[in-house]
Amino acid sequence: MSVQPWSSIASNTPADLVLLRSTWDYHKRIQEFRSWLTRLESAGRRVLNPVPTVLWNLDKAYLRELSAQGIAIPETRFEYQLTPPRLAALMATMGWSHAVVKPRISATAYGTFLVSAGELVDSLAPAWESGALVQEYVREVAEQGELSLIFFGGEYSHAVSKKPKSGDFRVQTDFGGSVEPVLPSEDAVQFATRVLQATPHPWTYARVDIVETAKGPLLMELELVEPHLFFDVEPRSAGRLADLLASTV
Repeated sequence: MSVQPWSSIASNTPADLVLLRSTWDYHKRIQEFRSWLTRLESAGRRVLNPVPTVLWNLDKAYLRELSAQGIAIPETRFEYQLTPPRLAALMATMGWSHAVVKPRISATAYGTFLVSAGELVDSLAPAWESGALVQEYVREVAEQGELSLIFFGGEYSHAVSKKPKSGDFRVQTDFGGSVEPVLPSEDAVQFATRVLQATPHPWTYARVDIVETAKGPLLMELELVEPHLFFDVEPRSAGRLADLLASTV
């Protein structure tokens, strides 16, 4: 086994398996990343998660497909040419005092902002040039954080609680958020399982990010490309994934 930057792995690699792990710059090189994946697939290389799965999951518009399958997500509008005037009009129409805006393709909260009604957002617009999601602000994220549930080979493995620092809405540690192991409720595990059952493509590893609200759990993100799997929080989980991979080679 060798660890290499994704961009240095050629489509004729002799490797039996290419496992995507920390390709955390893909959203800034999206066309290059897509082309690389397509070349690997065309060359018959085995990739996990599979290339069609990854290509589907790159664009957050996948949330619309899952919502159509009955998966609860925050109130969301999918915009393909979002401008500041359009955002202001949308928030007024929806009656939202606050909204979270994120690019359709991003990672680690890149280009993600919490905006208030009437706020001047011209400086933020470049991040949305390729389209954006506008979501009603879910206050429970700031109040209690998100749950990340990790699955390997169709089975639940472990979970963590991610909480933003005081005054922020982003749960990532890059922005001061905290992470700790957690034993999720059976309802949370069942909801995450339903999310994965509704996913139209096969997967080997998955992370389901949810927030629990008074109305029930909401899906925030389904991570099938390069998720942080929190091996550091649950060290035994690395062995679970390794055993699963060994059994499939």
